[in-house]
Amino acid sequence: MSSHPLDIVDVFAEAPLQGNQLAVIHNAADLSSERMQDIAREMNFSETTFVLNRSSERARVRIFTPGGELPFAGHPTLGTAWVLGREQGSYILDLEVGPVTVTFAQDGVCWMAPPMPEVTGTLSAADAAALVGLSETDLKIDYVPTLMRIGPEFAFIAVRDAQVLQGVTLNAEVRSRLLAAGVPAKSVFVFCEADVAGLDFAARMFFDAGGMREDPATGSANSAFAIYLRDHCGAAPGRYVVAQGDYMLRPSRIYLDIKADSYQVGGRVVSVVRGELAGS
Repeated sequence: MSSHPLDIVDVFAEAPLQGNQLAVIHNAADLSSERMQDIAREMNFSETTFVLNRSSERARVRIFTPGGELPFAGHPTLGTAWVLGREQGSYILDLEVGPVTVTFAQDGVCWMAPPMPEVTGTLSAADAAALVGLSETDLKIDYVPTLMRIGPEFAFIAVRDAQVLQGVTLNAEVRSRLLAAGVPAKSVFVFCEADVAGLDFAARMFFDAGGMREDPATGSANSAFAIYLRDHCGAAPGRYVVAQGDYMLRPSRIYLDIKADSYQVGGRVVSVVRGELAGS
C-alpha cells in the first residue's frame, strides 16, 4: 500500500485559522471512489481533494464533500494548486469539469480562471424570502433572486443589510419543496452590500453535505456571483471584495476580478498541517 501524505490548509484566509479548511491527499491514484468518500467524511471539511497524479505543471484531482463528489469547487481548486505549485507562476488542475489554471501573484493572492456559469432560472421574491426564513421586505429588490450552475448549483438571494444577513436561517422544508418541484436550489448564497471599508459585499452560503451546513468561504459560488453581478446586476468591471464566514468565526476574504470578457476569483492560502494519512 502506498503512503498518502496529507496537507491541511486554510483557503481565502488572511491569517492562519481563518478561511475555509481543505485537506489535500497526495498519491491517491490507488484509492477507490468509495475510500475517497470515506476519507472526506472522516475529515468533515467542506471539501477534501485527492491528487491522482501530478507533474511539474499540472495534476489530476478529484474533489469530495462529506456527502459526495463535485466536478468543481473553488476553495479546493485554489488550495490544492497552492500546495502543489505555489513556487511557480501558475499551475493547472485537471478537474471533472475540465482544466482550471491558478496563478500566484506576488502579494500572496492565488487567482483562478473558473469555468463560465450559466443561469438556470429565477426565484419569486416569496419563495426566496421563505427559503431563508425572511419576509419579502427583508430582500433587496435591486437584485433578482437567481439560480445558477457552475458544476454545483446555487440560488443567489440579496438581503437589505448586514443585520438581516446575520439573522438568516435556511428553511429546510421550503428547500425540499422547491427541489421536489424541480427548482435547483441545492445551495443558497445570501448576500448584502457591505457597509465596512474595504469590503463590497458580505455573504453566507448554506449547502447540504450529509446534513445542512454553512460554508466559511465558497469559491464556486463566488465565481458564479461575479458573473451574476456583471451580467445580471449591472456591476462595472473592476475588483470586488466579498466577506464570508464571519458569523462562523472563520473570517474569509474572496477577491473578484471582473472584466468585460473574462473574470478571475482569488484568495490567500495558509498552511496549517503536514502529515500522512494513516490506514488508508
